[in-house]
Amino acid sequence: MVPDPSLIKLNLNVEEGMLDINTAVPLGLIVNELVTNSMKHAFPKGKSGEINLEFRSEDGKFVLKVSDDVVGFPKDLDFRKTISLGLQLVNSLTGQIDGEIELDRTNGTEFSITFKELKYGELS
Repeated sequence: MVPDPSLIKLNLNVEEGMLDINTAVPLGLIVNELVTNSMKHAFPKGKSGEINLEFRSEDGKFVLKVSDDVVGFPKDLDFRKTISLGLQLVNSLTGQIDGEIELDRTNGTEFSITFKELKYGELS
């Protein structure tokens, strides 16, 4: 069931920056999957809350955080070893950009992905 969008506040805290297309595309797919998962699972019927999307540069690395403040990620589910195609995709794409992913269940669900911009060969 799709939640009522009027009950969900989307907060964006995104630094301006440039990423190589080979990083930007997987990152966009990761954001799409994590926000979609949040919409599908964190907001039971009639429940309101927030989805937060943060992207910044920190100590020579990039940090992407996608979180919600409602229903937490199940404690008995290992997001790295799930049958969920969406989370398998998130893990695979995080590996593709040579990133590290962490899950914080303290206040709802927060996925944090840290990565460095990879250097790709130039076309001649």
